[in-house]
Parts: sequence; C-alpha cells; structure tokens
Amino acid sequence: MTNPSFRAWASQSDETARAHWEQWLAAHPDSRGDVDTALLLLSVLKENENGPSAADMSEMQERFDAALGRRRRVSLYRWTAAAASLLLLVSTGFYFSNRPTTIHTGIAMTKEVKLPDGSHVLLNANTTLQYKGHDVWIEGEAYFSGEHHDLKVHTGGMDVAVLGTAFNIYNRKHHIEVLLESGKVNVTGTGWAKEAGSVDMTPGEMIRLDAIAKRMERINPESFTSWKNGRLIFKNTPLYKVAAILEENYGFHVQWKSTKLQDERFSGSCPLDNTDVLLAAIRSVYNDQLSVQANHTIVFE
Repeated sequence: MTNPSFRAWASQSDETARAHWEQWLAAHPDSRGDVDTALLLLSVLKENENGPSAADMSEMQERFDAALGRRRRVSLYRWTAAAASLLLLVSTGFYFSNRPTTIHTGIAMTKEVKLPDGSHVLLNANTTLQYKGHDVWIEGEAYFSGEHHDLKVHTGGMDVAVLGTAFNIYNRKHHIEVLLESGKVNVTGTGWAKEAGSVDMTPGEMIRLDAIAKRMERINPESFTSWKNGRLIFKNTPLYKVAAILEENYGFHVQWKSTKLQDERFSGSCPLDNTDVLLAAIRSVYNDQLSVQANHTIVFE
C-alpha cells in the first residue's frame, strides 16, 4: 500500500497501473488476501482529505516490512490479528475525527451497507460510498431502499434529494443515471452540470445526465437494476454499453479493432458472478468477433 503504482490502481487514477496490478494479481492469486487488506487500509486513509504525511507513510512502511518479514513464522490467525491491529491504529490514531465513513467495493463485488438512519444501500462492483449524517456521496452504482429521512445523495454533476423511497443511481465518468422505483426524489444539476436544472421524478421514471449534453432527459429504464438480484440482463443494449459494464464492474480492458460493432444491439443475461457465459453468448451472436486475451483484455474485431 506504500507503493505509488498500487495506490494509483486503488484510486483508479492511472490506466497503466490498473493493467499492471490486474496482470500481477492474475499471476499471484495467493496474494489476493494481502491485496484486499491493503485496499481496505487505503480506503481508511482516503477519509483524510489531506492524505497521510510522509512520516505516517514511513512508519506504516516499517510496520508492514516487519510484519511481512515474520510472516512465514506466524500463523494465519496472528497475521490477521496484526492486520486488524494496524487498521485500528490507522483509523483511530491517525484519523479519529468527524469525517465521512468510506466504503469501497472491488472488482466483481457487491456489498450491502446500513446507513445511520436505518436505510440500506446495495453497492455494485467498483463503487465508492461516503456518508456523513444525512449526506451521501457515490462514485459508481448503488441501489437505495428503506425509509430515508431527508437524505441527500451527491455526485459530481447532480444532487438527489430523497424522502422515503427506493431508487438506483449510476455515476461513472461524468455519466449519471437515476431510476426511481417508489416514493419521490428531486434531482438537481450541480458541479459540472449546474445549468442542467431540476426535475421531480415519479415512480418508474429514469433520468440521464451526461457531460456532453449537460441536460437531463427521461429514458427507458429497461432492466437497469437487474444487478441487485444477482443477474446482468441486457435488452437490445448497444455493445459499447455492455463493454462499459465489463470494464467498470469486472476490470476488463476493452479494445475495438473496428468501431462498427459498438452500436450493434445485444440481448441476453448471465449470473452476476459468471461473465464467461456473457462473453460466450456475445462471441456466438457476432460470429467469433470477440476474443479474450490472457491479460484480461477483450478484443472486438
């Protein structure tokens, strides 16, 4: 976690780092536990907006080096206890303050979170949730349910004011979509979309906002929330949208040798934890114009 390249991968700020560490993990599957622990510790450190000091990082480096040096001589239980103790030290010694709580899901992971008001949030893969009081910040995709009490959800381009409702919000790369299942919400442009205006949503409606148009539009919800039930479902969906989900949720790197397939439509489904079924279906429909490389790269011919 003190490696700059690893931290860049954890924060999704560097494509080269992403490719390197995903390839490294594929070659070292036994290190998944260490990686997950490091990601968890980094998520705690992220709560401090100024980041750790050089002295803090140096101390953590020494502690990790010492712990890793003894690893072969201690049991798994003692190593886990050491990691937990270090996490406690980091979270209480360095950053015990009134800051937002941060939770992050990794590639191909989902996680349910209970907010302080008793309502629930189901996080899709590769999603970061922060919350403090009645304010929630989302980068990724999440489904909110339960009795929310004056909750406000923030993204870079939209604020969602919520009262007793169930809704799904998608926020990646300046592309935001909100699907309202029940109750009521008001969505208001902010940040990079502050001129987008404000819309009151009714159940069954879906709103899209992107960085190009910078205006809100109502769209067909299709099967937008199928992921929360453990499946990916596509109905007449452009392949470039399918590819985006494979990149964002599962860590694939998609290459297009030709752009002619990007707008081709695809219908199908697969279990959330088995993308092999989905890739096989796409390959069959489009006459083997898709291949999966050893480095987690999908190539559309």
